[in-house]
Amino acid sequence: MITIPCFIDAYRRYRNGQHPYRLLQDQAAVLMGLCRSANRPIPEALEVADADIDWMLQQPEAAAEYMDLLGGNVYVAETADDLKQIVGMDMDWAESHANKWPNCTDLPMSWDSCSFLAEKSGDPEWVMFLLCWNDAGGPVYYVPKHLWQQARVAEHIEATNVVWNP
Repeated sequence: MITIPCFIDAYRRYRNGQHPYRLLQDQAAVLMGLCRSANRPIPEALEVADADIDWMLQQPEAAAEYMDLLGGNVYVAETADDLKQIVGMDMDWAESHANKWPNCTDLPMSWDSCSFLAEKSGDPEWVMFLLCWNDAGGPVYYVPKHLWQQARVAEHIEATNVVWNP
């Protein structure tokens, strides 16, 4: 599992080919909404352009720890084993499993956000999981398409939609 503690690290990893531009756009869109000074409104992450990334890199929020800003780091799953780190909340499960929270492979759960990252063209290649564990938010997990079946993505999205879009 790749751990990304701040936007500057996300940018470095993108430049080194460790994750795609699409994930950088998603993180930039969130941070741009938190910046004290505004560059331009970004209604959706796909509209983040290179100029926006360059602008974001000059802001103090780019160096700020995601843990402080967003309540958790950003993670990029690489293997099926990484999926075990994406834990959700199910009280019944925890009670019957020695107070251990279930991971995304154990059972379908609802999340604060579990959604596909749209692409400019073609089908999505990534899904994002977020469960807010504290007042600031929580860790964000990006899962690539080749792991969706093991991550039970369709079931998690369905469970999340039942809660948030009844």
